[in-house]
Amino acid sequence: MYGARGNKNSGKIFLEGGVFDRGRTDIFHIELAVLLSPLSRVSIGHGNVGVNRGWYCEKVVILCPFTGIQQTFPCSNWLDEKRADGLIERQLYEMVSLRKKRLKKFPWSLWVWTTDLKKAGTNSPIFIQIYGQKGRTDEILLNPNNKWFKPGIIEKFRIELPDVGRFYKIRVWHDKRSSGSGWHLERITLMNTLNKDKYNFNCNRWLDANEDDNEIVREMTAEGPTVHRIMGMARYRVTVCTGELEGAGTDANVYLCLFGDVGDTGERLLYNCRNNTDLFEKGNADEFTIESVTMRNVRRVRIRHDGKGSGSGWYLDRVLVREEGQPESDNVEFPCLRWLDKDKDDGQLVRELLPSDSNATLKNFRYHISLKTGDVSGASTDSRVYIKLYGDKSDTIKQVLLVSDNNLKDYFERGRVDEFTLETLNIGTINRLVIGHDSTGMHASWFLGSVQIRVPRQGKQYTFPANRWLDKNQADGRLEVELYPSEVVEIQKLVHYEVEIWTGDVGGAGTSARVYMQIYGEKGKTEVLFLSSRSKVFERASKDTFQLEAADVGEVYKLRLGHTGEGFGPSWFVDTVWLRHLVVREVDLTPEEEARKKKEKDKLRQLLKKERLKAKLQRKKKKRKGSDEEEEGEEEESSSSEESSSEEEEETEEEEEEEEFEPGMQEVIEQHKFEAHRWLARGKEDNELVVELVPAGKPGPEPNVYEVQVITGNVPKAGTDANVYLTIYGEEYGDTGERPLKKSDKSNKFEQGQTDTFTIYAIDLGALTKIRIRHDNTGNRAGWFLDRIDITDMNNEITNVESLSGSEHLHSSHLLYSLKIPCLVPSRYPEAWLSKMYSWRRKRYYFPCQRWLAVEEDDGQLSRELLPVDESYVLPQSEEGGGGGDNNPLDNLALEQKDKSTTFSVTIKTGVKKNAGTDANVFITLFGTQDDTGMTLLKSSKTNSNKFERDSIEIFTVETLDLGDLWKVRLGHDNTGKAPGWFVDWVEVDAPSLGKCMMFPCGRWLAKNEDDGSIIRDLFHTELQTRLYTPFVPYEITLYTSDVFAAGTDANIFIIIYGCDAVCTQQKYLCTNKREQKQFFERKSASRFIVELEDVGEIIEKIRIGHNNTGMNPGWHCSHVDIRRLLPDKDGAETLTFPCDRWLATSEDDKKTIRELVPYDIFTEKYMKDGSLRQVYKEVEEPLDIVLYSVQIFTGNIPGAGTDAKVYITIYGDLGDTGERYLGKSENRTNKFERGTADTFIIEAADLGVIYKIKLRHDNSKWCADWYVEKVEIWNDTNEDEFLFLCGRWLSLKKEDGRLERLFYEKVLYEMTVWTGDVVGGGTDSNIFMTLYGINGSTEEMQLDKKKARFEREQNDTFIMEILDIAPFTKMRIRIDGLGSRPEWFLERILLKNMNTGDLTMFYYGDWLSQRKGKKTLVCEMCAVIDEEEMMEWTSYTVAVKTSNILGAGTDANVFIIIFGENGDSGTLALKQSANWNKFERNNTDTFNFPDMLSLGHLCKLRVWHDNKGIFPGWHLSYVDVKDNSRDETFRFQCDCWLSKSEGDGQTVRDFACANNKIHDELEETTYEIVIETGNGGETRENVWLILEGRKNRSKEFLVENSSRQRAFRKGTTDTFEFDSVYLGDIASLCVGHLAREDRFIPKRELVWHVKTITITEMEYGNVYFFNCDCLIPLKRKRKYFKVFEVTKTTESFVSKVQSLVPVKYEVIVTTGYEPGAGTDANVFVTIFGANGDTGKRELKQKMRNLFERGSTDRFFLETLELGELRKVRLEHDSSGYCSGWLVEKVEVTNTSTGVATIFNCGRWLDKKQGDGLTWRDLFPSV
Repeated sequence: MYGARGNKNSGKIFLEGGVFDRGRTDIFHIELAVLLSPLSRVSIGHGNVGVNRGWYCEKVVILCPFTGIQQTFPCSNWLDEKRADGLIERQLYEMVSLRKKRLKKFPWSLWVWTTDLKKAGTNSPIFIQIYGQKGRTDEILLNPNNKWFKPGIIEKFRIELPDVGRFYKIRVWHDKRSSGSGWHLERITLMNTLNKDKYNFNCNRWLDANEDDNEIVREMTAEGPTVHRIMGMARYRVTVCTGELEGAGTDANVYLCLFGDVGDTGERLLYNCRNNTDLFEKGNADEFTIESVTMRNVRRVRIRHDGKGSGSGWYLDRVLVREEGQPESDNVEFPCLRWLDKDKDDGQLVRELLPSDSNATLKNFRYHISLKTGDVSGASTDSRVYIKLYGDKSDTIKQVLLVSDNNLKDYFERGRVDEFTLETLNIGTINRLVIGHDSTGMHASWFLGSVQIRVPRQGKQYTFPANRWLDKNQADGRLEVELYPSEVVEIQKLVHYEVEIWTGDVGGAGTSARVYMQIYGEKGKTEVLFLSSRSKVFERASKDTFQLEAADVGEVYKLRLGHTGEGFGPSWFVDTVWLRHLVVREVDLTPEEEARKKKEKDKLRQLLKKERLKAKLQRKKKKRKGSDEEEEGEEEESSSSEESSSEEEEETEEEEEEEEFEPGMQEVIEQHKFEAHRWLARGKEDNELVVELVPAGKPGPEPNVYEVQVITGNVPKAGTDANVYLTIYGEEYGDTGERPLKKSDKSNKFEQGQTDTFTIYAIDLGALTKIRIRHDNTGNRAGWFLDRIDITDMNNEITNVESLSGSEHLHSSHLLYSLKIPCLVPSRYPEAWLSKMYSWRRKRYYFPCQRWLAVEEDDGQLSRELLPVDESYVLPQSEEGGGGGDNNPLDNLALEQKDKSTTFSVTIKTGVKKNAGTDANVFITLFGTQDDTGMTLLKSSKTNSNKFERDSIEIFTVETLDLGDLWKVRLGHDNTGKAPGWFVDWVEVDAPSLGKCMMFPCGRWLAKNEDDGSIIRDLFHTELQTRLYTPFVPYEITLYTSDVFAAGTDANIFIIIYGCDAVCTQQKYLCTNKREQKQFFERKSASRFIVELEDVGEIIEKIRIGHNNTGMNPGWHCSHVDIRRLLPDKDGAETLTFPCDRWLATSEDDKKTIRELVPYDIFTEKYMKDGSLRQVYKEVEEPLDIVLYSVQIFTGNIPGAGTDAKVYITIYGDLGDTGERYLGKSENRTNKFERGTADTFIIEAADLGVIYKIKLRHDNSKWCADWYVEKVEIWNDTNEDEFLFLCGRWLSLKKEDGRLERLFYEKVLYEMTVWTGDVVGGGTDSNIFMTLYGINGSTEEMQLDKKKARFEREQNDTFIMEILDIAPFTKMRIRIDGLGSRPEWFLERILLKNMNTGDLTMFYYGDWLSQRKGKKTLVCEMCAVIDEEEMMEWTSYTVAVKTSNILGAGTDANVFIIIFGENGDSGTLALKQSANWNKFERNNTDTFNFPDMLSLGHLCKLRVWHDNKGIFPGWHLSYVDVKDNSRDETFRFQCDCWLSKSEGDGQTVRDFACANNKIHDELEETTYEIVIETGNGGETRENVWLILEGRKNRSKEFLVENSSRQRAFRKGTTDTFEFDSVYLGDIASLCVGHLAREDRFIPKRELVWHVKTITITEMEYGNVYFFNCDCLIPLKRKRKYFKVFEVTKTTESFVSKVQSLVPVKYEVIVTTGYEPGAGTDANVFVTIFGANGDTGKRELKQKMRNLFERGSTDRFFLETLELGELRKVRLEHDSSGYCSGWLVEKVEVTNTSTGVATIFNCGRWLDKKQGDGLTWRDLFPSV
C-alpha cells in the first residue's frame, strides 16, 4: 500500500488465511506502524505456487478506521502467467468516484480483571458498552468464541472505538441465568494507545442470577486521572402496571430501558420481581429494582417484549419510576394505555413513554423502514432480522423486526419489500445503520437488496444500498453489515396528529365501513386520511385513538369526516372528535414553575460540585502513593489545570437545559374538539355519509347549503349513466371534498338537455373560485357532454343590478372571477341611484363547460376543472335585454380560460418484465403546492388502444387549475381484470405552460403478489432529470377556408410560429383525432383552436402552415389565418392576420402542401384602468419578404452514390428556417440524385437572412437507398447571395457511422497565396502541412495540395481552402516532411483572404525549411499580421528538467516535449542540447533554451515523452520548470512518476497540469463588473438594484443610484459598474428591480425601464456571464417586485478551464471485425480528442500478446489530463507487418474516474488495398 504522495509504503504484506474462492470476499485486518490513508495506489500479486495458482481479482477495498476513508481499487483482471498479459502482480489505482467516508475509530487497550474467588470465572458471552460526553459506543462482545475469563487472570483486548468524548461510565453484562454461568468482575481499565488517556472502572461484584442481588448487568462509573467528575450510583424502583382489559397479561419476556438527563440504563430484562411471582398478569403492578450510574432525572421509558409465548399480547397501563429512598409521591408516571400486540392497535411490540404531562405518541418520531430482499436464487430467509439506526443525536436499540406494516404472509421473501415502523425519540439525521439476522430457521441465508428509510417528520428519505449476502457460507461470511446512505432526498415534511373518535351510545351506532377524514387549516389541507387499526374499532359507545402523519395545516378551522358506506353494517353515529397536535408557542411560566426550575438547577449544581470534589480527592490520594509516581502526579495536575477551563464550560452546558426552540417558546399540545352528535348513514337524517365540523368554542366559518344545478348539453348522446362527483372550491375555507351527485330532483339523472338539481351541505367556503367535476366511466353510456353548472349560495345574498343600459354595463364584467371579481357597484353611479338599481338575491355562480367528459370524444378526459364567469356570458341575450346573435359569447373567453389553466401531458412507461402489463383501471393524482387534481382515471391514451401493455408508452392529458408547483404523483389501479399486476418504469409529466418536464422514476410493481404488495405508489421527481425550457403560452388560432370549389380538406393541418432571431415553436398538428379532421376545415368556414406553444416573443414575423396530405380530399385552399394571444400584462389581446389565398395541394398551384405566411395587420384590444376598452388597428411595418431559394444538390461520383429514397432538406438562417421540405420535383432532371449529377430544386420561404446550416435526410426507402452527398449550393434569387455547404459524407445505414440524417455547416472559404523565395533551390517536392491558430481555437493539420507546379522558386501560388471559423488568426505552423528529390523549401510569406468579408491576414517567414540550411528545422511558426500589427508577442523559453533521485531513474532515450498555453501549443520540441554532457542522469537538472518563440501566454499543461531507445530507456521524471523569459514567470509541471515500458504502468507519454494553476476553490471575496445595456423601449432616472444568484452563494443587494450629476440607463446607452462581493461560484440567475427614489413624483413616461442585455464579468477568474433580458421592468416603490433572468451564455476563461486539468485514466477497448483477414500485424496508434485537448498520438501495445486479431477485443489504459467531453478518436496504423490490413468494428473509450463510456463506431477497413485505401480513420461518437 502506497501513501498519498508515494513516498511511504507498507512494504509487502502477505494476506494469510484467505480463501480466494470464486465469488468470495475475503476480509483481512492489517496493522501498520505508519498511517498511509488515503492511499495513492495498491500493488497486489501472488507467489505463483500451487496447483490452481491463476487468480481473477475483481477489486480491492481498503478501509482505514482512523481516517474513516474507504477506497476502492478496481482490478477486473487475471493474475495468471498463462492468461491475458501474463502478469502475476498488478498496480491498482483508486476509482475516486467510489470513495466513501466512514465512521472514524481510534485504538484502545482494554484490561479485564477477574477476581480470584472460587467459581469467579465464566465462559458466558460478555458484552460491554461505554458512555461518553458525546454519546455511547455499540455493544462490544469481548469473547466471541466463548473464551473463558479465568479467576485471578487479567485479560487484555485491543478494540477500536469512535470518538464519544470523555468517558463517564461503562456497562458490563452477559445473558446467561443458568447455574454456573455467573462471573465475579474486579475491575476494567481502558487506555487510549495514542494519547495514553486512562480510565478505571471498579466493580468487585457478581454478575450472577443466583448471587448478590441476582443481577447479570453491572454499571461502573469512570475513575482515574482523566476523569474530572466521578458520578454516583443510583437504584431506581420501577413499577409496571398491566391493564384491566380482557387478555391484558403476557407470558413474553419484557425488557425496559430508562433514559435520563445523563445516559440510560441499557435494556434490562425484567425477571427479578420484588412483589409477584407470576409477572405481568391482568391488573398486576410488578415492582423491579434497576441499579445504574445516576441518570439524574428520568425523562423517558422504553418498554417492549419479545412476542414469545402463547399469550404474548399485552395491554400496558403505565410505568412508575422513582429513585429508591424517595417517597412514593415522587413517582414519575409514564402512561401507555396501549396494546403491545402483533394483532391489535398498530401491531407494535415496543413503546416509548413520556411523563404524564407529555404525549409520547405526538413527540416520538416514526421511522418507516423498507427492506428489499434481492431477486436472486435462495435470497429469502427465515431468520429473525434486526436493525439499528445511528443519527447525529442518538441511536436506536437493535430492534428485531417482527411485525410488518404491509402484512405480507411470509417476511423477507425473494424480490419482495417488507415495511416496518420504528417509533422512538428523534435521533437526528441518520448517518448509518447496522442490519443483520440471527441465522436461525430452516433457511437462514439472506440476500439483502437495499434499505430505505422515510422520516416524514424530518422530511427526509434515506437510501442504503446493500446488494450482498448475509450468510455464513456466502461472500465474506458476515451475518451483520454496516450501511451508509448513498442518497438523502427531501420529501414532504409531515407532522403528527392524534385523533380520538367517540362513537355514540345508541342502537346500531357502530360501523364496519372504512372511515376517513381530512383536516383543513390556514396553511392548507391534508390528504384524505383513512383511519385503520388491527383492533376492532368504531364499536358502540367506544373511544378509538389513531396516530396520523399528515401535512402541517397550521391553525385548524374545519374537519371533514366520512365513511365509504361499505360492509355489513355501514351506518355510524359519531358523537365527538378530538384532534391533537404539537405547536410551538410562547408560554409564560407561573411563579411556582419558575421556583421549581430554579430548585432543580440548584440541585444539579450541588451534584456536579460533589462529583468534581470526589474526582479531586481521588487524584490527591493517588499522588500520595510514592515518590516514583510523583512526576506522573505533577503531570496529571498540570494537565488538570490546563483542561479545567474547558471542563467548566462542558459542565455549564450540562447545567443548562438544552433549548430546542427560541427563548420563551415551548412545544405544547394543542387540541380541538369537534362535536357531531349525528348519523352518517343512508336513510337517516340527511342521508349523508360525510359531515364537515368546526372546532367547538372557536370563531370560524358557519355551515352552509349549496344548490347545484347540472345542465347536460343538448347534443346527440350527451347524457351519461356513470356516477358523477363534484368538488367545490372557495376563496376562504378550502373545498367541499369530492361529493357524489346521487340524489337529484329528476329520477333519471344527467339526460340530454336536462337540468338536475342537487343539495350539498358544507362549511361556508366564501366566494367560489372553481369546481371539479368528473365521472367514473361506468354504465352503458358513460360519455357525457356537460353544458354548465350553476351553484347557488343559499346563505349569502348579494345586490342585483336592475336598470343599467347596455352602454353603461361594466367593462370588467366579462372577466373570470379568478382573474378579477366583477365590481358590482361601479363608482361612477351616485348613491342615490342604489335603491332603484339594486335588489337583494342569493348569490349564484356560473361555471360553463361545453365540453365532453368521454373517452372517445374531445381530449379523452373524464374530469374537468371549471372557472366562474359573469352571467352575461351564459344566460340568453333576451334575458339581459339585449339582442340575439349567432356567436357564442363564451368563445371570447376561451383564450383567457386556457391561460389560467395548466395542461399536463402525462407519459407512463410500462416495464419489460414478464407480465408487466395490466388490465386494471389505472388512475393518477398530481399533487401541487396549492392543490391536487383528485383521482383522475386514465382511459384515453394518445398512443395505444390497448393500454398499459408490456414495454408500452402511454400518453394522457390532464388539465387543472391553480395546482401550484408539482411535487408528487400518485399512481395506482383498482386491482381488477385477469392480470391486474403492473410494473411501471417511470412517469413523465410535461407542463408546457410552465416550461418544465419532470421525471418521476418508479421501477416497481403495483401488484398484490409482488414487491411490497401495494397497488398505489407515490412518486417523486428527480431534479437532475427535470428539463426546463421556454414556457408555452396559449394561442388562439383561427384558420379560414376559402369559398372556392373543393376548398375543404380531410388532412391534418399543422402550424409553426416564428418570432425574431429565428425563435420558433414546435410543429403543432391542430386536430387530435380523425373526427376533428372531418369536423373542421370545411368550405367557407372558420376553424378555431386554442393551443399551447412556445413563447416566440413580442413580435411574430411569420408562420408556416401545411398538412400531411392524407384523407379522401387532402387539398386545401386557405383564405387567411388569424392568431390571437394575450398581451404580456394579461390586460388585453392582439390579433395578427396572415393572408394566404392559395392552395396547399399536390394537384393545384405550385403543388406544394406547405406555405409560409407573413402578417399583414395587427388588431389590439386593451382594457384601460377606467374599465374602457381601447382598440387599435395598424399594418405591420416591413414584414419579411417571401423569397425563392434555388437549392442545387451534388451527388458524389463514386460507386453506389445515388439514391432512390425520398430526400428532405431543412435550411437554417439567422432569421429562421424553412422547416423540413420534401425534395420531390427536380427542376432539371427527371431521375433525381443519380451518381455524379446535380439536381436543382426551388423552395419558397420567408427571408432566412444569412444561411449557416442545412439538414439533409432520407427515409431509406426502396432498393438503392444509400446516398453519398458531395456538396449543396443555395442561391437566393432575390439578393443573389450564394451559400456553399461541403458534405462528402454517406447517408446510409450500412456505411460510415450508419446515419440517415446529417447536419452541414457553412465553412469559411479563404483565398490562400503562398510566396516561395527567389533563391537557388527554393522550390520543393516535399509534402507541406499547415496548422492555423485563432482566437476561437485551432484547425487540425492540413496538407497543402502541390498539384505539380506549385511551390516553385520565385512563384506565388493561389488556391481556395475551407477553414473553420476561428478568426481572427494568431499564428500559423508550417511543416514539411523532408521527402522527395528536393526536400528543402524557402518560404517567403503566406497571405489569407476571407472570401466573404475580404479580411487579410499576412504571415512572414523568409527563411529555409531544411535540415541543412537556415535554422535547420522542418517546422516553423509565423505570427499573424493584421493591419500591420502582430497578433502575438515573441519570447524565449528556458526548460529545466529534473530527473528523480531513485535507482535507475536516468534515461538514454531521446526526450521530447510540447508546451500548451492559452495561445495554442509550441509544437514538438526536442530536448537535445543541455549544459550537462550526459543528459537526464539520476538526480540531475538539465536546462534547455528555446529562443525566438511565439508566446503561449499562461501555460496550462506539458506533454513529455521519449522514443524508448538506448540501453536504459526507462526514466523517472521528478518535475519540469518552464520559464517564460519575457514575462519572467516560471511554470512548474510536477511529475514524480516513470516514463518506462517496464516500470509503473508502462507508459512513455505523460501529460502534466501546471502546478501554478491550482487556484483555491473557495475565494473569500472577488469583484464583479456589471455592464448594463438599456434598450430603446424606455429609459429611467430612478434607481436600479441587482442580486446575483450563484451556485455557491447569493450576493448582497447592489443598488445603482441615479442622480442629476451621474445619469445612467438612458436610451441606447451602456453603463458599467463594479462591486465587491463574496465569491458566488458560477452565476445561474440575476434578480433585477426598478426602484423609485424616495418622495419623488413618477411621470408616466418613466413607468418602465427597457433593459436590453446585462453582462457580468468575475474579475478574479475572468469568467463572463451573458443575460439576454430584452424586458420592460416596471417602476415600483417596494423591493418585492423584480424580474429574474436566467444566464443565457457563459464564457469560461482560460484560467478557470485549467483548474479541471487533473490526471485521468482512460480505458480504450478496440474491437476488430469478424470478416476474413480482419486482423492486423501493423503497429496501431490512437489519438483521443476532447473538449479540453487531446492525448497526442499513443501506440497501442502490450507485452507478450498478439493484438488485433480477427473478432478479438483488446483493452488498453491511457493516462492523460481530463479531456472533457470526447469528440473524436483518430485510429491509424503504419502498414508494417505481413498482414497490415485491418477491419475495425468499433472503439470504446471509458473515463475510469466518472465511468462515462463513449462508443465510436467504425465498421471500415484501414487498408491500402481495400475500401478507400486509407490507413487512418477519424471516428465520431455514436448517437
